[in-house]
Formats: sequence, C-alpha cells, structure tokens
Amino acid sequence: MGARIERWDLRLDGPLSEAAVQRKIEMLGYEVAARIYPAGRATNAASDTRDAITAVVRGVVKLTLDDQPELLTAGDIAYVPAGMSRRLEVVGPATALCIEAFRGRGDGPRAPTGQ
Repeated sequence: MGARIERWDLRLDGPLSEAAVQRKIEMLGYEVAARIYPAGRATNAASDTRDAITAVVRGVVKLTLDDQPELLTAGDIAYVPAGMSRRLEVVGPATALCIEAFRGRGDGPRAPTGQ
C-alpha cells in the first residue's frame, strides 16, 4: 500500500494551526514532534520501520516518497507506510513548519538511501 495525501478541510478540521494538526495526528495514535526547516533545506532520503506522517503547517515542501515527488502546502498531511523512502526539501524562500509523527513498533529510522 502506498502513501496517502490528505488536505486540511476547514469545515471538518476547523482553523489550521500547529496545535490543531498535532491534535488530529495524536488522535490517530502517533507520537508527534514539530520541526522547523529553513528555506532551501533538504534531508537525506531515509526509511523507517514504523508508519510515519509528515504534515505541513506553514511553508511549501517537496516530499519525495520512493522516488515519487509530491508538493505539499500548509494543511497537507502525508501518511507514509513503514519501509517507504522519504526525502523532504523546502521549496521557495520561506521557512517550513512541519509535524513529523511515527506510530507502531520497530527499530526506528533506517540508514539513508543514498540521495
């Protein structure tokens, strides 16, 4: 099963905020952490043995999942199954605020996959 991207729905989810996104993800049983990525920042590709979420609260990021890029903007939530390679890159001149979250048992992050 591949990744799934969900868009924030103001009618269902209420106003977009860091607290609201964090609350929504925690209700699904994920452990969350807020991360600030400066403009131009790119992470190395890596996979994890746990299910993961990358949610964008502010900014624009390109999230590459198993070599398939997705452009995410504020309110987008990417659900990433365990074992899928992830690479995040901030697009544009603004800093990005993201929520990173993990659920399930496993050994944690795996070594970067060479990007």
